[in-house]
Amino acid sequence: MPTYDIQGVPVEFPYEAYECQLAYMGSVVRALEAGSNALLESPTGTGKTLCLLCAALGWRRDRERRTAEARTSWEAQSDPNAPAMGATCQRIWYASRTHSQLKQVVHELKRTSYRPHSVVLGSREHFCVHSSVSRHTGARQNAMCKRARDENRCPFYVGLRKGQGNKVNTSCLDIEEIVSSCREASVCPFYKTREDAKEAELLLIPYDYLINPLTRESLSVSIKGSVLIFDEGHNIEKSCESVASFELTGHDIASAIVELDDAFDLLDQGIVGAEALGDMAPEALMSLFNSVKKNLLALEDSIFSEKLEKDLTAGKAMLKAKGSNILSVFGRGSSRGEGITPDDAKRICNIIRKAISVLTFSMESVTSGGMYLDKVQSLLTTMFKPDPAELDKNYMMLLYEDGETRGTKRKSVDFFSSIASTTCTAEKARTLCLWCFSCSVAMNELMQREVHSVIITSGTLSPVEGTADAFGVPFPVLLQNSHVIDTQKQLWGGVLSHGPENVRLDASYEQRDSPNYLQDLGRAVVSFAGCVPDGILLAFQSYAQKDSVIRAWRATGLWEEIAQQKPIFEEPKGNMETQAMLEKYNDALTRNKGPGAILAAVCRGKLCEGIDFTDRQCRLVIMVGIPYPSRNDLRVLMKQAFLDVRLAEGEGRKWYVREAIRAVNQTLGRVIRHRHDFGGVLLCDSRYARDGRLSALSQGLSAWLRPRMSVPNSFAEALAGCRSFFGLATAVSMPTAEAFRQGLPNAPQPELASSGNVKSKASGGRAATAPIGGQNASRPLAAAGVDVGTPLSTLTALWKSRRRHSPDQLQPEDGPVIVISDPAESSSATPSVPSVQSVPSEPLAPQGASIRGPATPQGKPQVAQQPVRDRSATAPLAGSAPKPFNRVAAARATPVASRGVFRPAGNTPQTRQSVATILKAQSTCKEDWLRRAEKLLPRMEYEQVAAAMREAAEAAEVAEGADEGSSDADGKLMAALRRAAEVLLPAFCFDTPEEKRTREALIVDCTKAILPGLLRPLWRRQVDDVLGAQGRTCDFWGRG
Repeated sequence: MPTYDIQGVPVEFPYEAYECQLAYMGSVVRALEAGSNALLESPTGTGKTLCLLCAALGWRRDRERRTAEARTSWEAQSDPNAPAMGATCQRIWYASRTHSQLKQVVHELKRTSYRPHSVVLGSREHFCVHSSVSRHTGARQNAMCKRARDENRCPFYVGLRKGQGNKVNTSCLDIEEIVSSCREASVCPFYKTREDAKEAELLLIPYDYLINPLTRESLSVSIKGSVLIFDEGHNIEKSCESVASFELTGHDIASAIVELDDAFDLLDQGIVGAEALGDMAPEALMSLFNSVKKNLLALEDSIFSEKLEKDLTAGKAMLKAKGSNILSVFGRGSSRGEGITPDDAKRICNIIRKAISVLTFSMESVTSGGMYLDKVQSLLTTMFKPDPAELDKNYMMLLYEDGETRGTKRKSVDFFSSIASTTCTAEKARTLCLWCFSCSVAMNELMQREVHSVIITSGTLSPVEGTADAFGVPFPVLLQNSHVIDTQKQLWGGVLSHGPENVRLDASYEQRDSPNYLQDLGRAVVSFAGCVPDGILLAFQSYAQKDSVIRAWRATGLWEEIAQQKPIFEEPKGNMETQAMLEKYNDALTRNKGPGAILAAVCRGKLCEGIDFTDRQCRLVIMVGIPYPSRNDLRVLMKQAFLDVRLAEGEGRKWYVREAIRAVNQTLGRVIRHRHDFGGVLLCDSRYARDGRLSALSQGLSAWLRPRMSVPNSFAEALAGCRSFFGLATAVSMPTAEAFRQGLPNAPQPELASSGNVKSKASGGRAATAPIGGQNASRPLAAAGVDVGTPLSTLTALWKSRRRHSPDQLQPEDGPVIVISDPAESSSATPSVPSVQSVPSEPLAPQGASIRGPATPQGKPQVAQQPVRDRSATAPLAGSAPKPFNRVAAARATPVASRGVFRPAGNTPQTRQSVATILKAQSTCKEDWLRRAEKLLPRMEYEQVAAAMREAAEAAEVAEGADEGSSDADGKLMAALRRAAEVLLPAFCFDTPEEKRTREALIVDCTKAILPGLLRPLWRRQVDDVLGAQGRTCDFWGRG
């Protein structure tokens, strides 16, 4: 595994790193060494997560080494840069937005050489395996879990306390694997991960859990001196503001009061055990419930006593005030009860916890479980945490009418009164909001915990400068990384200002419903759908716009015109519907010779934010309009007003634009997902351009994309540029497994396409392939009577012994039948050279026809097929034994222009049927191996294996032509085989039993589908050596 010196820190990386990856790891190490913060933008497909893990863990390992040296070495202690003797190695918190993204992080971690003690953390909802408790959520689930533990009714928690947790290793497992392992061992996954977190070196956690102080403190793991990494950080600003904000509706207050009534009834009926009461008498607890109920009634009265005014922009009656005004609303009180002050908050929260415990005493209870009381408790904690000055600085209060009327009947205030009075009002319901509009609140709270560094990274942080300012903490290390692809060859971009009928494309509120605009937009989509292969992501700025545009297209018949080019699939709103729709979309893409498909989605939706579109799934992103936040959203209006007052006039507008362009960047990033991907982006709105150049708005596009964005002078010019790109795109250096399997146009000519193929130069600079051995072209070397010494020498000796015989009499043991035609029947241009006759699996282009590049969507990669012979035409002489046939020599002796062109000699129906059967078997074997390899191996590992095997095949070709064994070629061959074996057999492997079987089958079948058969003994030797070095034995060769 390569090791790189990054800022003086050795970092092991599983592959040869690209320049952009080295730059990224350098920024990570520089921030960690200085103990500073970093804001890093690196496009999707650059291996961001892998680089982040390797750099952070490599730095931590080096720090651990230096700390150990400082304790034992006088020389190290004299180094001013050495860690202090008592210093501990920093714990790393790796946070991402969702558990599904953390699952991918664990997958990337397994690909590295680092094996830290790691654990994934989550809520009870994700980890609970108790049959009853797991059916619930929130406060009810927490309370039921507590009771099940207290009464020893949870076998999994009991198993953990009995020490069965030692049987489970949570390190390098994702959340599903942890749950499965713990369930099998009868161990509670939730508390098992909590215990492991106390000693873990790497903790993986959703970043809402890390930002929220209440959730973070419940982990009982300090973040002091830790490294905090926030991946997918383009959403962190919103998350930081959300955890410090709350909304309280009239329904919330009424429901909380009803829950107190229910708790009172349970106590009054005497069905609550001593566990819920603690050391309190039921009557005393009922009195406390009564006092809190009075507080909530007083809060309700205070909210309705505020005078509201009609806001013309929002169209609602509301009151906007500074953040500290919330204190007067809560503390005012009324005739029905006293107000709530900061001094009361702790007492009320304790009483609420008691009420929740009473409500959830019965495991079979059907009550709400205190969900609304828990919300009141959380907002009290949030509201009284900052002081009044901080509330004015970072918060705003909003009180507005919902339009609905309230009228909930409730019991009397005095529980002990015999008068069953009720209250019933017909006023419009109101909502009280305390919104934080500065993510600096959460970020500064983290910095006050004395963390070592905070690293925020994403593929779409642009514009970086505005993003850094919003966090309110310094970020000395900033990076806008380049892309791993060659953007000149693999990316096309354009701004479409006018449609085919020269109608200005403007999706602003005033123009978006114009019939002319809708008509020309549809015509543009029809045109581009006809010249772009595979999948198109048609992204709208909002759900309302998508619905109105599609409705108009259906009414005018444009929908059917578009569907004639490609079938259209709409993004649904439900998760189950989305999964079913994606399956249909993928089916349309994989259908043989199909036109592709169009996916109509919405910016900030599930498809534009959380779905990974690769290769054929997205060749072009068409962005319709500009996805500004909804201008009628109260929070958006308040945020703009807050920034204009807090900073300067116009800052609210800058934020509004920044949010829009960030959503655009996130959507456009769907088009390129790995190094060998290619595609285009089209911005269908005139506001992205001005005077023939990109507008100020477009300057916020990601740095890797912006240089490739052009502003064509006309629709025809834009269409021609797109058609030219997809017709003449240059191939990248390594094909994908998908391209190998299906012959997709996004891949170059395979340098190692199937069993025993090696790279050979062909006319026109295109790659052809020449086979060097059948799938079973050789028996074990010892059985062949050859001394098993130097590998290339052995191979050369074997091949030379075969070459002594006449090639026209021989055929491989198990490979396809070969025929070498008579020289007199060869091409007149080369009369003395025999030609190999073969049957291509695809019809060949006529001579002189235009040959598109390997990335051409309309073209098919041309791969040379196995030569075939008519047995009756070339039967060996009587008494002569069949000899091996050297297919490399035969292929070399064939004119390049004639390879793969001729039909087999003896063109009989039997021969044609035999040829078809052989080619189909070879293709099926290769496709099956690649399909299994792609499913098991990550993309970069697949590339490394393919490259190593290609080198091995090339070295074998050198050996075939050498008079004597070459030590250089020998070393190259063995090194290539060794690299492939090490990737397929990692020292630390966390495969499931099914994945283990797949991995072993890939190794066994390698020389049947990918490697030349003659290399099988050497491949086995390398596999055995790798396993031996790891202290393992090979027990699966017999299965091949």
